[in-house]
Amino acid sequence: MPPKKREKDSETNKNSKIDHLQADHELFLQAFEKPTQIYRFLRTRNMLSPIFLNRTLSYMKRRMSRSNKSRIGFKVDSLLEKITLKKSTELQPNSLGGYMTLTFLGFYDKSLDDPRDFQVKVETLLLKICHKKRKESSSAIVEVSVGSCSVPLNPSTSEPPAMASAVSISSDTFSPSQGPNVKSYMLMLRVTVTKASVTTNGTSSAEITNGENDEPLTKRLKSSTDLNSSNTDNKWSKLYGSELIVYDKHNRCLLTNGEYDLVLHDVTPGGRSATIARSPHKALMAQWETIPNENDVHSESNPFNIFKVRPLLKLKLSWSQEPTNGLVNRPKLYQQTGEANGIKMEPCSTKEKLSTQKCSISEIKNGEKLKTEVSEAESKRQQIIYQFLYNNNSRQQTEACDDLHCPWCSLDCGALYSLLKHLKLCHSRFNFTYFPIAGGARIDVSINELYDGSYTGSPHDLAGARRGAGPRAGPTRRAALTHLLVWRPRARRRPPALSLAEFLELDDADADAQRPYLTGHNRLYHHTITCLPVYPNELDIDSENETDPLWLQQKTMMMIDEFTDVNEGEKELMKMWNLHVMKYNYVGDCQIPLACQMFLQMKGKELLEKNLYRNFILHMCSLHDFGLLSPVSLYQTVQMLNQMLADNAEAKEKMRESLKAQREHWNTVGKYQQPVIIEQKPTTSAKLNNVEASPSVRRKTLNLQNANRMASTSSNFNKSSSPGPSNGESKRKMSSGSIQSRKRSSISERKSSV
Repeated sequence: MPPKKREKDSETNKNSKIDHLQADHELFLQAFEKPTQIYRFLRTRNMLSPIFLNRTLSYMKRRMSRSNKSRIGFKVDSLLEKITLKKSTELQPNSLGGYMTLTFLGFYDKSLDDPRDFQVKVETLLLKICHKKRKESSSAIVEVSVGSCSVPLNPSTSEPPAMASAVSISSDTFSPSQGPNVKSYMLMLRVTVTKASVTTNGTSSAEITNGENDEPLTKRLKSSTDLNSSNTDNKWSKLYGSELIVYDKHNRCLLTNGEYDLVLHDVTPGGRSATIARSPHKALMAQWETIPNENDVHSESNPFNIFKVRPLLKLKLSWSQEPTNGLVNRPKLYQQTGEANGIKMEPCSTKEKLSTQKCSISEIKNGEKLKTEVSEAESKRQQIIYQFLYNNNSRQQTEACDDLHCPWCSLDCGALYSLLKHLKLCHSRFNFTYFPIAGGARIDVSINELYDGSYTGSPHDLAGARRGAGPRAGPTRRAALTHLLVWRPRARRRPPALSLAEFLELDDADADAQRPYLTGHNRLYHHTITCLPVYPNELDIDSENETDPLWLQQKTMMMIDEFTDVNEGEKELMKMWNLHVMKYNYVGDCQIPLACQMFLQMKGKELLEKNLYRNFILHMCSLHDFGLLSPVSLYQTVQMLNQMLADNAEAKEKMRESLKAQREHWNTVGKYQQPVIIEQKPTTSAKLNNVEASPSVRRKTLNLQNANRMASTSSNFNKSSSPGPSNGESKRKMSSGSIQSRKRSSISERKSSV
């Protein structure tokens, strides 16, 4: 039996140790969980709206892709040159120079045997294709003649002519200043081939095709066609054409320096292929061409065979800063080696072979250098291991990684020093210690117990939105915040700059203790009465004097407006009186006389302008009836109001008009109202005759009797003074007198009860 008990004790000890380890592991995860979540959130926030740029940091120089070398030679005078150059490029978009020069090398047509019997003229036209208007079926095309020149027919490639014809076109003709309606530009080349023969008029065909430049193009074409039709026996001519797109609709220049072989189309009027020629609109549309394979080069379906069948116009295009027109020296052609498009080219010289061999050798050497640099960079890659410490014990270790990305914010640091500096400065909730190991580095990560995580911003941001959610509509006043940064240098000398030695051990606790050195600047004050937070724009206002905020004034006026058994004059007076008492916060009955005097001083003029004289007198009488105002104070207040009335002529005239209007209303409406008949109950008469009636009841009966007597005397006075009304009118007057007597009796009853 005893051994069994020992086994149970050992099992309980094992379970307790396992539970302790699990609890310790949970504490370890909780300790690292909160800072990790915070830094992950800050990573997303900095990606969307960064606070600072990492490439501007002194230890992140590798992230800076540009240099500031241009600042050394910068001068203010160079700004004008930059602006003028920018404007010139805007006027000539995507142009390669000031002038586009076309040098015509020759016209090739195998159907023409003897080149001496034919004469070839090339006319260059610039087509401006405009935007299509709403009611037009097609876009408008404007033709501008640039020039014409003679071209040799089937020149020899081995012994070409020494001179060639050239035409230059200024790039200003392609600028947007030519008009906003121009969509694209095209060059149309018209080649006229004529047979040299003398006509009846004694003029040659060359003179007809090469007329004056001042003569319109349509007139020259018409005259040439007329001569062709009239002298078909004596003259033979053909007209060819082709197009070159200079700028497309996206304002991109498609013509660059090079040699061009143009396939010409027969555009002779009335000819067989005149209808097959493409229009300028179709030439602007992109077309796909199928390039044949090596096996299909010599087949009939090869699209490059068209260069062997159709007439060709060879020219050289170049962009230059100076124009060249007329006859120029024949330019040198580009060297061609090998075979291209199924055509055998001439072999290159030995010098060219040597140059190509040198280029290939240099390329091989450069490739080897690049490979060696890449291999060295791969060999220099360090394996980085992160080891997490908790209670000075290693709890977890990550796998070795060869990149220099921050594990919390995924920032590519590019160097180990930059990574360690970034971890230390940007993730100060942790402590990082660097340990060099074979083939890499180990970074120990622990919780920074000295980190001050308290809120250092404006406390008003924590109080919640003031009125509406969302960003502020404009600039607002904010509370002043003070951050005091203290740096305490160490006693020992620091290692040199950009050295990993500064990360080998933990820093001193006194130097890195991030505690606030200035307290009391982040307090939040509240109003005394409403207990609402005092915002920065309200700091200059004393909260002790805020007895009548705006919302309370509006609430008071709304509550007074809700009364239905009070006339408008009484409502207006009560609003003025209540706001006055609420503003100055009078305490006790002894301050009521002072309140009345201050009310007349502050609101007396407004009181008379609103014709509230009688309402104020009744209000003073009610205060006197309730014992809040003495007779002397009542007399002084009324005298003060009368003095203000005597000094104000406008208020006096307004009171006269209102009194006159009241009398007219009484004479026309008030005295003809139906009387209120009061039915006396027998119980009241029994109580009145009872000897043991209360004093208040006796007082009521006396007041009623006095009221009836006054009513009877007033009716007798009215009967004797004016012929007037019937018995019904006297009854109405008596009833009104009885109502007034009831009001007076109720007032006296209140006074006696008080």
